[in-house]
Amino acid sequence: MYILSALLGLTAVAAANTGSSIVVNTSPDPFYLWVVPDATGAPIGNRITVVAGGAWTEPFHVGRFGNSNSTTGVAIKMSKSIEGLYTSAPLQILAYSLAGDRVWYNLDAVNGAPFQGQDLRVTSEGSETIEWPNGEDVGDVTRDNAADKDIVFVVSGKV
Repeated sequence: MYILSALLGLTAVAAANTGSSIVVNTSPDPFYLWVVPDATGAPIGNRITVVAGGAWTEPFHVGRFGNSNSTTGVAIKMSKSIEGLYTSAPLQILAYSLAGDRVWYNLDAVNGAPFQGQDLRVTSEGSETIEWPNGEDVGDVTRDNAADKDIVFVVSGKV
């Protein structure tokens, strides 16, 4: 929890009027993530390794489609496979979209459940939690909050 507390403090200082997406890995194994604008053909961010006990954070932003002014939501796609985004491996997706002073977010999985057997939780101060016990999809759950509040996705150790 110390890492999470320190990380939350840093993001509050770095972006006082915009929240951040934060991914925390409390499991014993690393996983990988890519930041993807939610548009077909949009450029994909570099692969990021989230080590065991580590965390990753990025201020909220809108996805951009090429050099155009078109904006989209953002999908943070996670896999236990180092090339999972490109090999049809199971992917966990934390997606969000900025709309004025609000951020809308949800959790989804494709090609299976990469964190099967692990508890998943998405929290944001002042909003209801999204929980996937044992890494299992609980159905379509979308939440919203003020855009200055962080969204924190936590992958727990094996249950």
